[in-house]
Amino acid sequence: MAYRLENKESIGREIKRIACEQTDKAIEKLTEEIINNNIDTTQSAVDVNERTEAIHDVRKRIKKIRAVIRLVRDELGQEVYKRENSCFRDAGRRLSEVRDAQVLLETFNKLENNFAEFINPEGFIDLQQILVEHHQNTCKQVLETGNTALEVLAEIKNAGERILNWSLESSNGQSILNNGLHRVYKGGYQNCQIILEEPSTVEKLHDWRKQVKYLWYHLRIFRPVWPDLIKEWSKQTEQLAEYLGDDHDLAVLHQFINNPQEVLINQAELEVVNSLINRRRKQLQASAKSLGQRIYVESPELFSSRIKAYWQIWQKES
Repeated sequence: MAYRLENKESIGREIKRIACEQTDKAIEKLTEEIINNNIDTTQSAVDVNERTEAIHDVRKRIKKIRAVIRLVRDELGQEVYKRENSCFRDAGRRLSEVRDAQVLLETFNKLENNFAEFINPEGFIDLQQILVEHHQNTCKQVLETGNTALEVLAEIKNAGERILNWSLESSNGQSILNNGLHRVYKGGYQNCQIILEEPSTVEKLHDWRKQVKYLWYHLRIFRPVWPDLIKEWSKQTEQLAEYLGDDHDLAVLHQFINNPQEVLINQAELEVVNSLINRRRKQLQASAKSLGQRIYVESPELFSSRIKAYWQIWQKES
């Protein structure tokens, strides 16, 4: 079933169903990755990319689960919330190096494409090769050295068993909208105001992005409340998350290539890439601020009131 409400009769059961489905899919994908690794240890570029995508899929499932946990934070109680949020956060972090290394390479390739008319890609072959080798070595180190994947799999399986015992049957939509969804929108709203009023930093932009992504996931869950409206709303929120995500990826790339312990390239090449990164980041931040003001145009109180009104209408419909 989809990552959204399918039955309006019991939102608590629906939320638990969504969390269980995402956990099962993460377990299935990670198990498949472990089996494939045991069968074939060759490391062609295609193998590395496929394995990285598998890990990326697992991490996306984990993020969806964490969004659900935030949505029902008050209903779970502080102890359960902290335990489950920490569990899935740590599981995602243990797999993050593989994806992060791939993102460095993808971000550099996107940067080249963005400015293809101004640069000669052949001038950056050395840097691209460094990023390719970093990706391959990281994938091999994390997935083939030690038991990282097996340990994360065990953690997710244990968490999946605990999710079955979540007591959400008595939860109601009004409570979840008043607490979980309101809190996430408010966090993004406040982050947006900070970005608009103060000098932007990598940390501030990244904090905003995290709240935007949680809002995107929550809108997807509540899409049936008003499908046409929330579909477009969700699409624009996803776009904002992509602007902020691309900006953060460029900031990480900048940090990586300017670390002489990681990358040794000639100064002229480094200056060109740094200039392109700064130029593209300015473009992305301008787009994010423009779109963000529209998504977060309402106060958290008005936003919550409007969503609750949609919810009440949906509940009354047959």
